[in-house]
Amino acid sequence: MHKDESIETPFLLENEILDKTAEGKIYLLGQRMLLLHGYTLASLRREFIERIGLKTTREIFTRLGYQQGTQDALQLKKQGITALDKLFTFGPKIRELEGFVLNRAVKKMHYDEDTGRFWGDYIWESSWESKAHLEHLGVSGSPACWLMTGYACGYTTTVMGRPIVWKETECVGMGHKHCRVVATPLEEADDIDEHLGFMQIETFISRPKSSNCIPLTEPAAAPDTVLPDMVGSSQQFNAVASKLKKVAATHSSVLLIGESGVGKERFAQALHSISQRATGPFISVNCAAIPADLVEAELFGVQKGAFTGAVESRPGRFERADGGTLFLDEISSLPLAAQGKLLRALQEKEVERVGGTEIIRVNVRIVAAANTNLTEDVANGHFRADLYYRINIFPIKIPPLRQRTDDIALLINLFINRFAAEMQKPVTGISRQAFNQLLNHSWPGNVRELENVCERAVILAEENSNIDIEHLLIDEDYTLSANNRVLTSADTRNSSTTDPGEQTNITGAAIEEILSGISSFDEIEHLILQHALSRNGGNISAAARYLNLRRGQFEYRLKKHQSGDTD
Repeated sequence: MHKDESIETPFLLENEILDKTAEGKIYLLGQRMLLLHGYTLASLRREFIERIGLKTTREIFTRLGYQQGTQDALQLKKQGITALDKLFTFGPKIRELEGFVLNRAVKKMHYDEDTGRFWGDYIWESSWESKAHLEHLGVSGSPACWLMTGYACGYTTTVMGRPIVWKETECVGMGHKHCRVVATPLEEADDIDEHLGFMQIETFISRPKSSNCIPLTEPAAAPDTVLPDMVGSSQQFNAVASKLKKVAATHSSVLLIGESGVGKERFAQALHSISQRATGPFISVNCAAIPADLVEAELFGVQKGAFTGAVESRPGRFERADGGTLFLDEISSLPLAAQGKLLRALQEKEVERVGGTEIIRVNVRIVAAANTNLTEDVANGHFRADLYYRINIFPIKIPPLRQRTDDIALLINLFINRFAAEMQKPVTGISRQAFNQLLNHSWPGNVRELENVCERAVILAEENSNIDIEHLLIDEDYTLSANNRVLTSADTRNSSTTDPGEQTNITGAAIEEILSGISSFDEIEHLILQHALSRNGGNISAAARYLNLRRGQFEYRLKKHQSGDTD
């Protein structure tokens, strides 16, 4: 097996594959792998195309590749490999090891971790996918290396911390001499909608047709509207999206289960927008926010004169949602008495306003949400069993963000761009140090926490500069010093317990040692700048942070010494 001896990382040289065949297992980068017959996978690819169409198959395979690339990049980082040159050497080598292609650079890859700029141009020799397409389907009218393209996008996006798109400009499957791919940041791509296809929910959840019944064999229609903010490529996200698609064409009640902050209301809105009720209203109510004595009035409405202050009749949420969707968030917070009346409304499809006698028919789809275990609430007597079974027709569990690591880079990019636009504050990107901090965070507050962190980061960041780690303030223990340096509670404790006299003596001794062999202040400054660069691997932004300077200040001082103008 060929090894790249220029890379000084023993784990990849010695432990590329962990052989546990005695247990029926093999591993690569700590992940269990399967050796499959290429012909069998090619046959599966062909069956997908014949059954669900080329476009949908391409999206599915591209997403699979994206997930593989993301996971490989994350595994390499967990192994302690963070230098960009090594990461961008290992990625192609891993895919070669797996037998997909042989990578040959047309031009040297260009990347800048400070600005997030990236550019690549590669030839893919011996592409398995293009050969499979030719053998099974003949010459293609579009590029055929879907798994490889997705892998390159996922891997590079995870390494760079911003969406990077690889586009196949030539393909053997189309009759070209070889396969060729070119990479750019997503925002610089010419046909951005095409590249976003495999990352967005609307591309694989399509709006059902207006007929009351859809034959099982009828292909899904193309989406009519875009669902903003719904991005993801992870397996967990795809599973939720698939269930949304299945239930969207029906009128069945849906129960969304997930931790606080996972985006249950956003998924409910997505379900509504792809359903036959999309033209009707979407009414949301947070059951936990309604006082117990007003729950019935909010849900079912009030008749004029029903109680003091009811000077006019008012429709409830059920009436307002007629013909559409009623989203009941935190449904477990409803009082037991209100649960009984809600059950009747669901069973009879009719409501009666508080203080009224008229029966009002309603046509409402219920989407309920809970962040607690409803079965335990039933067992404890806090939630009615009959209501639970009524709303639990089609449960969908929304995964927490810590299980959707493939999606974090996409969400970061989405939120930062959105808040920068809202605040009219240009932000050039996010540093790798900050991006890695976001990747490694456990996200107890889920997507909502990530969204808040990104908003706060945009507020704190300087215009026309990168978001850096000091702008994140993820943990409560983080505070900012007067010069915007991040301090932890440990830093504060250490600074407060150190003896001032001891600090002065150490500092004085260090100064005496420095001054003994240096003739001028400019020389001292130059040595400090060079030391900061050396300590941080030549990275100007990191060196500037090390000295508590802005990048511009550091560059000014560095250029001053390089030009010799130190007077």
